[in-house]
Amino acid sequence: MAYQLETNTDSSKIIHLNTNDADTYLQSGITTYCSFVLDTPIIVDKEHACLISLNSAIIPYSMYNIRSGVNNSIPFRYSSDNRLGFVIIPEGNYTITTLANKISELLNAVDDLSGNYTISFDRVSMKYTYFSSVSEIFFDFSARTDISNIEMGFGEKQSTGVISSLGIISENVPDVNGSIHSLFIRTNLTSKSSIDSQTKSFSTILGKIPIDTNFGGVLFFNPRDNTQKIDTHIINILTIRITDEKNRNLNLNGLNCNLSIMIDIVNKTDFIKKDNRRTQEIYLENKNKERINEIEKNKKRAGRPRNVGRPKKK
Repeated sequence: MAYQLETNTDSSKIIHLNTNDADTYLQSGITTYCSFVLDTPIIVDKEHACLISLNSAIIPYSMYNIRSGVNNSIPFRYSSDNRLGFVIIPEGNYTITTLANKISELLNAVDDLSGNYTISFDRVSMKYTYFSSVSEIFFDFSARTDISNIEMGFGEKQSTGVISSLGIISENVPDVNGSIHSLFIRTNLTSKSSIDSQTKSFSTILGKIPIDTNFGGVLFFNPRDNTQKIDTHIINILTIRITDEKNRNLNLNGLNCNLSIMIDIVNKTDFIKKDNRRTQEIYLENKNKERINEIEKNKKRAGRPRNVGRPKKK
């Protein structure tokens, strides 16, 4: 939606933020959840409305695709007595090959597992096949919440067959980046301008950034149109939070990012007029329908037309 910026309003403001300059970090060790206190607050007159948009973002791709407490556990059960065990994948950024090698290494290192565990990847079907020289365990992804089922190619609550020398093929295509495909910039200012599918309700999302580079690179983002109206007349504290698509805070592992946020000022009456243009169109359409219906009703009330020369009834 485009808005006409008037000359009788204050000029647009751009707030350049570097998370290294934050006044407060709201989660220990996380640079992507922080707040800034503006020494010079932005004040908007009551007759004006305030628009906010993400002008640009520069974020290092230093977050891991296997994260502690998110997707780094592999629960399994012993086929002999249904006893639960699990292995933990160390945090890091894995490829489809290095992840398979690491899972095999972890299973082979479990003391009371006697089998030799290997994993192969078929580049045609794009699926893993899990092998074991001894039929002694099966995966049970319903046993924990911090599971790596997506990365291994299985459903969230799925239990597999017993792993044997014949092999167990993953039900789905493994997605090593399954825990994070996009970044979401959230602020304390937006609350009623965007809706996300996770909450099915209004959210604080200011912008969505796709991951279009490899690990170790830098994400550059310059959106073309991402304007949102905010219900405030003073901006003095700005909270920034960068999350994945499931609203989990991201850890850039000590690195910082840069954001630029645009604040535009428009006349409130002009904003309401433009924002409600479709509402006005619907109103006029309904009024025309009412007019047509009234004409049709009047025609029915008129009765039989009077013949020429026949006197009117008194």
